[in-house]
Amino acid sequence: MQPVTSTTPERLPPTTHLAQRLNHPHYYANSALCLPLPAVLVSSSRASTALTTALLATPVLLSLSAALRKRSENLETLHASTTSQLRLFNLCGLFFCRKPLGISGWWTLAYLSAWLAVSFFLPQPDYLGPSKMRALNGEEFETQILLLPPTSTFSSDSTGATPSPTLAHLVHFHVPHSSTSRDLQMTLSRLSAQYASPSLSFSVLDASADENQGACYDLGLATGPTSRDVPLVRLYVGGKVRAEAPASEGEARRAVRRRRLAEKKARKGGRASEESEEDESEDEREVEQERALSRYRWDTSAAAIERTFKLRERSGLATAAAPS
Repeated sequence: MQPVTSTTPERLPPTTHLAQRLNHPHYYANSALCLPLPAVLVSSSRASTALTTALLATPVLLSLSAALRKRSENLETLHASTTSQLRLFNLCGLFFCRKPLGISGWWTLAYLSAWLAVSFFLPQPDYLGPSKMRALNGEEFETQILLLPPTSTFSSDSTGATPSPTLAHLVHFHVPHSSTSRDLQMTLSRLSAQYASPSLSFSVLDASADENQGACYDLGLATGPTSRDVPLVRLYVGGKVRAEAPASEGEARRAVRRRRLAEKKARKGGRASEESEEDESEDEREVEQERALSRYRWDTSAAAIERTFKLRERSGLATAAAPS
C-alpha cells in the first residue's frame, strides 16, 4: 500500500517570489537613492578616517533600527521603512558634511529634487506576487458579499451567476493613505495565494474611492484620514459578519461590561446606584477607548489573521489531506 501524501501546503514564507515582488522601478529607484552619500564618501580624498567610519557605519545601524522598529513580515514594507531612513540620512549627510567632503550645496538640492521626483512619479505599487484577491466596487460588494438584490435588473442579467450563501468572503476595507492598511493588503494578498478556494474568497474594497462611499456609509464606516473604522477586515458568510478585526463596537461594549462586572464583584458589598446620563457618557468613552486600544494591539501578521478567521478550516485545507 502506497503511503498517503499530504496535499496541505505549508504557510508561504515572506520571502516567497521575492524577485517578482520587488521587480518594480519604485524599489530600484529608492534603493539607488541610498547610495549617493556612500559613493561620494568613498571617492572623496578630503574626508577623515573618523568621518568615513561614522558615515559608513550609520546606514547599517539605521537599517537595523528600522527593521526592529517596523514589525512587519512583508519585505516590501521593510524596504520602504529602511530606505526612508537611509534617504533622510543621505540628505542630511550631503548637507552637513558638504565641506569635509568637498562638495557644493547643489548636491543637496539635486538629491532632494530626485527624491521628490521618485516619490511623485514612482509610488509604491500593490503586491506584485501571486495573488487571488479580487478588487470590488460598492455595487459588487452589496450584491456578492451582502447578498442584496441588484439596484437594476440589467446588472443581474449581465452577470448571470448567483452568489453562493455558503461561500465565506474575507473582505479588507482598504485605505491607501494608511501604512498599516498597505502592509495588511500585502499580507492578505500572500494569504490569498495559499487559502483561496471554492469555499473561501479574498476581496478588497477601496474605502476611500468615491464610488464606494455609499456602501461604507450604509455599513456605518467613516473613511476620513482620522477615522478609526478603517482599515478593517471582516469575514462574511451568507451576508452576515462572522468575524472581524480589530474589535467591533459590540465586542468593545461587551469587554467594557465584563470589566465593570469584575470591578463590582471585587468591591464586595459596594452599593449599586442607578445609571445616570453621566454613567452612559462614561460608558461611551470607555467603549471608544477599548476600540482604540484594540486597534493599537491589533496583530496584522499572517499567523494572527489565519488564526482569527480560521482560514485553514474555512478553505477546506485542514481536511483535504486527512488519511482514510
